[in-house]
This record gives sequence, structure tokens and C-alpha cells, in this order.
Amino acid sequence: PTLLITGATDGIGLALAQQLAASGARLVLVGRRPLDDLPASLFSAATYCRVDLAAPDAATQVAAWLSDHAITALDAVYLNAASGYIGNTAAQPQADIHRQVAVNLWTPIALTHALAPHVEAARGAFIFISSVATAIPTPDYAVYTATKAALEAFARALRSELIADRRPIRVHIIRPGATRTNFHTKSGVAADHYDTTRFADPNTVAAAILAAVAAGKQEVTLGTANRLAATIARVAPSLFLSAVRRRQPDLAPAPDSPTPPHVVITGAANGIGLELARRFAAAGYTVTGIDRDAAANRRAQADFAATGGDHHYLTADLAAPAIAEELSTALAARPPITILIHNAGINAVGPFLASALADQAAVLAVNLTAPLTLTAALLANARLAQGGSVVAISSLSHYIGYPGAAVYAATKDGLASYATSMAGATTTAQRHWLTVFPGPTRTDHAARYSPDNSRAHRRMDPARLADLVFQAVQTRRSRLIPGRANRLLARAARLLPGPTAAAMRHILYTPLKRAQPGG
Repeated sequence: PTLLITGATDGIGLALAQQLAASGARLVLVGRRPLDDLPASLFSAATYCRVDLAAPDAATQVAAWLSDHAITALDAVYLNAASGYIGNTAAQPQADIHRQVAVNLWTPIALTHALAPHVEAARGAFIFISSVATAIPTPDYAVYTATKAALEAFARALRSELIADRRPIRVHIIRPGATRTNFHTKSGVAADHYDTTRFADPNTVAAAILAAVAAGKQEVTLGTANRLAATIARVAPSLFLSAVRRRQPDLAPAPDSPTPPHVVITGAANGIGLELARRFAAAGYTVTGIDRDAAANRRAQADFAATGGDHHYLTADLAAPAIAEELSTALAARPPITILIHNAGINAVGPFLASALADQAAVLAVNLTAPLTLTAALLANARLAQGGSVVAISSLSHYIGYPGAAVYAATKDGLASYATSMAGATTTAQRHWLTVFPGPTRTDHAARYSPDNSRAHRRMDPARLADLVFQAVQTRRSRLIPGRANRLLARAARLLPGPTAAAMRHILYTPLKRAQPGG
């Protein structure tokens, strides 16, 4: 067999390489260290593809290396590489956030897109190495956990699409716990911060990964203690959150909330965002809307001008790489932020492997990277008021899946994970975090991406959704699934994940695929 491993020069990846080499497999080892620094017994010009997985064209480089070495079939691709940061989220550099999103999430997505023909040729498998952290709040490394949670959601949606299309590619999700590697030191943690002697040995973890794949396990959390922690977090999330909650001070003292209070809403010119702006304005809030649609911004600004009050719209493209710094500077001229609502979202629907990768990159940038970087920038610049709220608009897909929009599903799970971890980083007196999981809503966005709008009248009115979000902020709830039918569907999905996934393939993916050109 021919096997590819990313992050193969250290830790779990190196242990996987050593064990697979001993079994006689042909290896393609991917890493960024110079070849001369690596053991010649395992790494050579014939086995080692040197590439920085944070590079925008990393997947293209790997595919070119395979072509140069006449490798057309891969029995397995172990997507193992990871980048981390552990510490105060407010102090996390913007460049580090971008690197984690690239290494942990975007490049695995792009590699899946590029290498699927190689894996299909061998009737092989993609193995996504995630982390037990995705099941629990992680106040000290919220971005890392968000990227891993997003990767899992992508893998699940991809698996569902492959099943529907009857393509001979398997998808495995493996969650190790803390492992005795250099990861924590590379993530900026002092050597004496953790007792790494209590962590699992990487050789033991690698053996468990290989055993799980050989046994055909689609998803597995390694280690009894890790499985117990994940179960507790799933069954009693509020109890687990209380146990991990700690004070994580901002870089500078948070300002007091202004009078009147100030809400900042992304994607505020249309749909849910516009209704949120109207609801908070009606309650006396100062409103700052952010949207890339300049014409819609002008219309909204004109409507609000007639009502009086301090309401202002900023035109900005959330997909721009430096957007967080630009918006943080622009918002410095506005009052301190009482409520920040991450609402903006775009989509790219259809079978992932047939999709345009550039469209998927834009989805990731707007829906996940922008909220992560903007929140960090506002925390670092002390723009979020003491005791204020941050609202993350996720999606019901967090519970039910979204085959046909794999990257969108990834971003919404990543955003939900980030909000949960950040809720554990601060006390409720410091800051309140709310995650919202809307189902189908009667907006132009939903109509644009839905394969069937014949029953659009049954979708939730965005004004009703905005009112529910407003009430949840006032009562400082941590989670909101708007609508009784959506709550029942989320509960059913937790109890019966297999049948729910099958239903979503029938309801969502098959019609989306038919709607594609040539479908």
C-alpha cells in the first residue's frame, strides 16, 4: 500500500510513519523541516515532500510532488498535521490565528479536494486526526479546538456525500487526547506548565489509530478517560463548562458599556442581520452594521436615519486577509461595544469534490476566520465592554449535518466550538457568550442556496428569529435553538445520528446535486 502522512516529522505523525514503514508500506511523508535534519532511515528524496502546510498552495505542491514521483493511487491519507497556540486568546497574534486555520483546517480540506482521485483509485481512505478537545470547552486554546471541530464537521458532511454518490472512499475521524509530543512547547507553553509524563506515548497513540482504521471505525475517541470526559461534556454541557470556567484577563481593562448600549452586527444589510439591527435599534441601542453590500448598506442607513439615533453602516469585505485590523481601527471611532454579533455568512453548495475550491475558501474566510480574528482584535484593543455579550450565529447543521455544503457546515461547527470555549475563558460577569443554531429562515440567502423553495413560507420569519436572539441576550442564555420543530430535530439527531444523516442526504444533498449543471 501507498500511504501519505502530513505532519510526519514529529509526534504522532512520526510514530505513524515508523510503524507503517515497519509493515512494509510505501510512504509519502509531508512536513516542513529540511530533509537534512531528518533521519535518513525514513526520510529521503523518494519519500519526503517538504512543504509548509500554511502556504496557500500547499495542496497544489503536494499534488505536484506525487505527479513528479508517478504516484497515482493512495491507499490512505493521514491528515495529521496541526498548529497550536495555548494562552490568553486576547494575546494571540493575528498571524497565528491565520496559520492555525490554514494548517488545521483549510489545507486538509484542499488536500482532500486534490487527492480524492488518488484515494478513489485505490478504494482508500481519508483519516482525519482530530482531538478530544472538540468535545469540551478549551479556554486556553479556543482557536485550535474550533479548527478541529470544523474539520470533523467537514469530514462528516464529506462522508455523507460519498455514501450518497457510492464512491469507494472511506472517511475516518480519530480523536486522540493529550500526547507526549513537542506540540505543547511549540504552542507557546512553558515546559513546566503541564506534567507531560501523564500524557499518552505517541507510539501507543499511533498504534491505536492504526487499529481503529483497520477495524473500520468511522469515528473514535482514543482512551477511556478521554471518552468519559467527552461523554460528560455532551450529557451535561453546562456542568462541564462551570468546571472549566476561569478568568482569562484581556490585555487591557474592558471599558464600561456606553449609554445607550452599542451593538455591532456583521452581515447587517440584509436578512437576519438587518432584522437584528432593527430589533436592537427599536430597543434603544446604538447600531453599527458591517456588510460588503454597499448599496444595501446605504438603504439600511437611510431607513435608520428616519428613526433617529446613532446608527452607522461600514462597508467591508470579511474575506479580506487583514479585515480584523481594519475593522478594529474603524470601530475605535465608535462607542465601546456592548454586544458583538457574528452573523455574516455565505455558502457554496453542491458536491464538495466537484466544487470550485476558491468558492469554498471564501466561505471559510467569511464564516469562520473573520469572527476568530475580529474577536481577538477587539479583545486586544479593549473594545468589548465589561459584562457585554458576544453572539455567534451558527446553524442547525451543527446537529443534523449538511451534505452538499461541507465547508459551510465546517465553519458553523467551528464557530460554535469557539464560542463555547470562550465562554469557559471568562466569567459571566466579564462577558456573556451566546451561540444560536437557526434552522431554515425566510431570507434571500436561504432561497439562493435551497434546492426547493416551494415551502419557503414555512421557514422562520427573520424578524421572529431576531426577537428570540434579543431575548436570549437579555436573559444571558448560552445556547438558543430557535423554534420548537428545530429543537425536536436537533434532539432526534443526537439520538439517531445514522437515520438523520440518511434523511439529510435525501432531503438536502440529492436535490442540491440535481440542481448542479449536469446534475
